[in-house]
Amino acid sequence: MTQASKLLFLLLVFTSLCGCGKDYVTGKSSYNWFSLDTDVKLGSQVLQAQEGSFKKENISIDSEKNRDMLLRIKKIVERVRKVSHIPDLPYEVHLADAPVVNAWAAPGGKMMVYEGLWDPEKGLVKKDSDEELAAVLSHEIAHCTARHVTEAISQQVTIGLVGVAVSSAIAGAGSAAGANLFDQVFTQGMNIYVPSYSRKNEAEADKIGLFYMAKAGYDPRAAVELWKRAAEKKGDSTSIYASHPSNGERAKALEKYLPQAMEIYEAGQKNSSSL
Repeated sequence: MTQASKLLFLLLVFTSLCGCGKDYVTGKSSYNWFSLDTDVKLGSQVLQAQEGSFKKENISIDSEKNRDMLLRIKKIVERVRKVSHIPDLPYEVHLADAPVVNAWAAPGGKMMVYEGLWDPEKGLVKKDSDEELAAVLSHEIAHCTARHVTEAISQQVTIGLVGVAVSSAIAGAGSAAGANLFDQVFTQGMNIYVPSYSRKNEAEADKIGLFYMAKAGYDPRAAVELWKRAAEKKGDSTSIYASHPSNGERAKALEKYLPQAMEIYEAGQKNSSSL
């Protein structure tokens, strides 16, 4: 990142600092120094960095070969967006022709899905299952609405260091606050960006996402089964499996909320069938 870019980030940060922010999920105050507008700007920087990296490696994004799959993903995002806690974020999802078993969401609703997510051998999601795709995408949208990245930056650095931390993080090299940001990983001949959220944030996104998909009309049981399957598989640090312990604790935690989520889902099914 150039010196000019760093100065721009410092200006952006310090003009948007607002003390305690709002937790849009709980409705309570939260320790977040950033505005939603800043979330969107930071997310755009992450997305641009990934797009620029893939362009150098001749890896296509939103290619014609994946046109139908991208349309399905966008429809799912649209349905989940409407029932999320921040439906008016400028959500944006892209599909990369990269054999990486993962998907991520950056601040402000920017999302990237790698086609390796449904690879027949190494993948996690069944390609023909909208429910399983919805489980992953709802989880990612939950990271956006819970504002996990900017909340983490706010909690881990002092006000005076926020601008520096953001500049480093969005440049892709990580920072002192990198435990909850994005890492740039060189793997399989490409530079990819992968999230490294804390266990607490992952668990919160699991729970929020479960209810999002249920409200959007997707069977929440698919999420529990999906994360059980993730716990049984292994992959490198770039894969979605890295954040799912082999003991299946994340799936077990979700099972506690499944009865409530099923009530929401079944009520929605009844209402839609009566129309």
